Amino acid sequence: MSRHSSPIPSRPADGGRHPDSAPQPDVILADLLARTAMADAAGPDGPDGLDGAGGLLTDLLGPEAEEARQARREETTRLAVYLDDLAAVLRTQGGAGVRVLRHWLDAACANDRLSRPEPAIHGAAALYDYARDRTAEIAMADPASLLRIQLEGARRWAGEQLNPGGRRD
Repeated sequence: MSRHSSPIPSRPADGGRHPDSAPQPDVILADLLARTAMADAAGPDGPDGLDGAGGLLTDLLGPEAEEARQARREETTRLAVYLDDLAAVLRTQGGAGVRVLRHWLDAACANDRLSRPEPAIHGAAALYDYARDRTAEIAMADPASLLRIQLEGARRWAGEQLNPGGRRD
């Protein structure tokens, strides 16, 4: 087999490496996989700290690993600020925040049934997912407000069931 017919262009036909050549990508990948497996076996609180990899990813990825950590910190901070703001809205005097969010959840079909004709089911499922996500955020921000929203929704539903004609006396 000639050197040029090797399936891996960076290696000579005999599979060896030139002494002055850089490590091959498959060797680096094998080393990464072996070190990652050892770090996984050590567990998240292994001997090398919280990440268990002993800086493996930081060594290999450098700035990308730090950017990912910074993005996670920013996302956590952004979520905490959002939940604080949502709690403040929900606790607005007179219940305006609860009414507005209840209106948004109703508009997103939060309490509607998903059984619909085939073409409409996908849109209904997307709206339902959106409403469930907002409901979870409300629960994290202010559980008492979520209970008020659910109670108001249950009362409205019961009223509609008792008075199907839509007449409210």
